[in-house]
Amino acid sequence: MYNYPQKLQKLINEISKLPGIGPKMAERVSIHILKKDVEYIDNFKEILEEIKTLGFCTICFNVSEGPVCDICADDGRDKSIICVVESSEDVITIERTGKFRGYYHILQGLVNPLNNVLPENLRIAELIKRIGKDPVKELILALNHTVEGDATSMFISAMLHDDDNNVITTRLAKGLPMGSDIRYADEITLGQAILERKQV
Repeated sequence: MYNYPQKLQKLINEISKLPGIGPKMAERVSIHILKKDVEYIDNFKEILEEIKTLGFCTICFNVSEGPVCDICADDGRDKSIICVVESSEDVITIERTGKFRGYYHILQGLVNPLNNVLPENLRIAELIKRIGKDPVKELILALNHTVEGDATSMFISAMLHDDDNNVITTRLAKGLPMGSDIRYADEITLGQAILERKQV
């Protein structure tokens, strides 16, 4: 039985490991790259090499080119509000609304015991330490309205109440559809959800 040359098959296998890309899509992408000229492939290779220099902010765990991301380095933002999100993609989505001028904290996932993701696997402990250090008045839990998002929000809210601090915990209004992913929401809906957040 005929198969692709080994080098192309390796590329297909690697691309198919990316989220949302199945074997057929990986095959199409790989063939597309193969059809491009050498200059395109060299440029693509350089971009992949540059990604190695990226890391995560030591304060909020957002993607960063240095130890501190551009948002955390911005002194013009409101230090009293922290918006807690699942991933860096959610930060970009919220920033596009133009409705939020506080800081962020990226959990790098959600509580999901079925997939062995427990609270200690997330950046929750760092969030609690940060709240103890900084003059935070409000924590916005901008997590998806899913089972995992609800479980994570409840866990964080319970930890904050146990610490007996004066931080108000709010959650995005359910103007977002149940089960939706905030990174796919339009800016108007998400912006309204931020403005109409409710206390947990």
